[in-house]
Amino acid sequence: MGLGFMARLVVIGGGAAGMAAASRAKRLNKNLDVVVIEKTRYVSFALCGIPYYVGCTVKTLDDLLFYPPEEFTKKRGIRILFETTATKIDVGARKVYYVDKNGREGEIDFDYLVLALGARSKAPKIWPEIREAENAFYISHLHSADEIRSYALHLPRHSKAVLVGAGYVGLELAENLSNLGMKVTLVEATPQVAPRALDPDLAAIVEEHLKSKGVEIIKEAPVKEFKIVDGKAKAIVTDKGEIEGDLFVVGVGIEPNVDLAREAGVKIGETGAIWTDDHMRTNIEGVYAVGDAVEHTDLVTGKRVWRPFAQIANKMGYVAGSNIGGREAVFPGSVGTSTFKTFDMIVARTGLSKAEAERNGFKPVEVKLEAGTRAHYIPGGTRITLKVVADEDTGRLLGAQAVGASETVLWRINVVASLLTTKATVWDLFTSDLGYAPPLAPVWDPLIIAARLLMRKLGEKPRKA
Repeated sequence: MGLGFMARLVVIGGGAAGMAAASRAKRLNKNLDVVVIEKTRYVSFALCGIPYYVGCTVKTLDDLLFYPPEEFTKKRGIRILFETTATKIDVGARKVYYVDKNGREGEIDFDYLVLALGARSKAPKIWPEIREAENAFYISHLHSADEIRSYALHLPRHSKAVLVGAGYVGLELAENLSNLGMKVTLVEATPQVAPRALDPDLAAIVEEHLKSKGVEIIKEAPVKEFKIVDGKAKAIVTDKGEIEGDLFVVGVGIEPNVDLAREAGVKIGETGAIWTDDHMRTNIEGVYAVGDAVEHTDLVTGKRVWRPFAQIANKMGYVAGSNIGGREAVFPGSVGTSTFKTFDMIVARTGLSKAEAERNGFKPVEVKLEAGTRAHYIPGGTRITLKVVADEDTGRLLGAQAVGASETVLWRINVVASLLTTKATVWDLFTSDLGYAPPLAPVWDPLIIAARLLMRKLGEKPRKA
C-alpha cells in the first residue's frame, strides 16, 4: 500500500452516499487509504437542490455542495480522482480500472470497494431525439442545473417552459421557472399530478393550487416524441396534440445505474437495483453498495424496494463506512417517507396508501380530515388535509399523506413515519405525547383526531398482538 496504510478502500461515486461511506470509514480507521473515483468535478453534492438553483434561490453550484472538496482531501485525508470514470471492476484481482478526462487509463487495487453508482435518467433512451436539441434537458448531474438555468435566463420573459412529468422534480421546477417569469405547462401521462406521492383526491388540491399560480396542466398525455427543428425542440407530440414550448425539461424516468456492478458479478435484486444485506454488503466479499443504485427492505411490507431518496442514501453510506471502519452497523430499511414543496403547497407522505395496502395483502381502513395547525383563536394559522391508513385486523399503522400550506405537514408525516418504523398501532398514535402550544399546534392535534376517528372503527381499547 505504501504511506503506512494497512488497507485500501476505493469508492466509486462521490455523491452524498459515497462520501458518507468514505468519511465514516476514514474517521473510524485512520490507517485506511481511502480513494474516491468521481466522474465529475464535484463531490458531496445535493441534486435535490437543482430546482432551486434553476430558479436562482440558490446562487452558485458550489452552494449545493455539503462540503468543499478541500474538506475531504486536506482535513479528512481522502484522495479524490476527479473527472475520472471507472470502466471495469475485476473482483478476483481486486482491481478497479478507470480512465481520466484526458483519456489516460489506470488501475487501482482495493481491499474494500463501495459502489455508489447512483441513478440515471431514462430520457435519452425513451426520446433519443432530445440529445440533439439545445433547449431540451434532463437532469443527470449538477451541470444539468447550470445548463437549464443558463438557457432559461437567456430567453425573453414570458417564454414557455414545458415540463414532462408532474412528479417531485416537475412540480418543484414549475415553481422555480415561474419565478423566473416563464409560463409553465406541466404534461403528465397519468390522470393526476404527484401520482407516486398522493391519492387522487389530495392530488386535486395540489392541482388547483398550481392552477391558481398560472401553471397549465395537461394530464393523460404521455409524450410520444419531441419535434426537433434546426437543433431545437419545437414541441412534444402527445395524444392530446402537439404542445409547443421554448424550453423543455424531462422530470420523469430514472433507473438504477447498475451496469458496472452487473458486469463485475454483483447481484442485482428483484427491483433491478443492486442487492445488499442490512450491512450494505453485496454478494461479493469486501464489496459494498450504497445510494440510489441499491434496493432495500420496506419496513411496512417486508418486500424489497428501490427508493432513490437522499436521506436513505446518506444512511446507507454511513452504515457501509461504519462496517468497513470496524464498527458494526445496520440499515434495516425504510418506510417510504417523501416530501416536496411547490409554490405555497407542501406535500408529504409515508408508508402505504389504502390502495397500496390492499395490493400488499392488508385489510386497510382509512380516515381523512381537514384541520387547523394552530389553536383557533390564534391568527395566522392554516389548514391541512390529512389521511391516515391502518390495518383493520390489527390496528397497525400503515401510512399517511398530507397537503397544506403549513410546514407542519412534514413534521406530522414524520411522526407517523417514526411510528411505522416500530410497527406501532392506531392506539400508539392516540397516546403519542405531542407538544402543544396555541401558536404552534391545537390541543387536539390533527394526528390525534385521526387516531380518534380510526378508533371509532377499530375500538377504543388496544388489541393484543
